[in-house]
Amino acid sequence: MRAETAEAAGAGHAREPAFAHAESNAIVMRALDALAPMLEALLADSSISGEHAMHLVVMDPAVDPKTTPFDEAILAERSFGDAASWQADYPWYAREKTRLAWREQMSLRTLFTLHPARLRDGDIRVEGAVRSGRWVVGASGAQAWYDHAIATMAIALLEAAVEHAQQNAGGP
Repeated sequence: MRAETAEAAGAGHAREPAFAHAESNAIVMRALDALAPMLEALLADSSISGEHAMHLVVMDPAVDPKTTPFDEAILAERSFGDAASWQADYPWYAREKTRLAWREQMSLRTLFTLHPARLRDGDIRVEGAVRSGRWVVGASGAQAWYDHAIATMAIALLEAAVEHAQQNAGGP
């Protein structure tokens, strides 16, 4: 794992980050920081997240999923909410969702709906990991449809943060 804090190919238009590792981490943290206030509002609603919990796993879009082991390809993770009070292991669930989306290189919603024959014994059967372009993000802690939505929003913010960094490279 690289940082500790927290549909079909070509469907998104994320650019591959062209930054050093430290810069990539800063870009990812900027995107997750932007997501935090919205998550705070969502997680306050017990009907969305009974434990007011969220854990995100962000895979490194610059590595090759065919040659890089899952654990080495994690760019960042972050928990939102009071992790000490959680009864469930949301980081584990988020990693398992992300591991499956990473392995299959597709969003879990697509996998479960269109390609269920690709599932193996022991695979998690709950959605909440999204692939767009080369980004794969998994989320766990809320209702599965919110996990999917939050992962989708995280990817949009990651793409925006990368674009922002590229547009402002070398500037004040």
